[in-house]
Amino acid sequence: MNTAIKWIDTFNTVIGKVLSFTVYLLLIIVLYEIVSRKIFGNPTIWGFELSYMLYGFLFMMGYAYALKSKSHVNIDIFYSRANPRKQGILDIIGYLVFFFPFIYFGLKASYQFTIQSWQIMEHSQSTWAPPVYPYKTTLLIGFFLLFLQGISEFLKAIYKVKTGEMYES
Repeated sequence: MNTAIKWIDTFNTVIGKVLSFTVYLLLIIVLYEIVSRKIFGNPTIWGFELSYMLYGFLFMMGYAYALKSKSHVNIDIFYSRANPRKQGILDIIGYLVFFFPFIYFGLKASYQFTIQSWQIMEHSQSTWAPPVYPYKTTLLIGFFLLFLQGISEFLKAIYKVKTGEMYES
C-alpha cells in the first residue's frame, strides 16, 4: 500500500511540476497575439486557438496534481472537526459514492470521444485547422491520472481509518 501511494504521488507530482512550465509558453503565445493584434494590427490565425488548447491541456493534465495537493473544493463543515479516523471514513464514502463513479463515466466518455477523434483524424474548423485529436487525448490522459491519484487518496483514507493517524509521505 505504501509503495503504491508513494509511486502514484511522486508520478503525479513530477507531471504536475514539469507541465506547470507550460504556463510560460501560454503566456508567450498570449502576449505575442496581443502585440500582433493591438500594436501591429495584424492578428495571427493561430494565437487564440492555440492558447485555448494549451490552457485546456494544462487544466486537464493538472487534475491529478490538484487532487494530490488538496487544491480541489472541499466542504469543511464537519470534516475539519472530525478526528483522522472519522475523516478517513468520510473520505472513503466520498470516494466510493462520488469520485469513482464520476471517474468511471469520465474515462468512458473521454475514451469514446478520443477514439472517435483519432478515427476521423479530426481537425479544427478554423482557418488554421490544427489537428485536435492529440488535444482531445489529453482529456483521457487527465482522467486516467486523476483515477490513479484517486486510488492513492483512497488508500490514504484506509490508512487513516486503520491507524487513526494522517498518512505522511
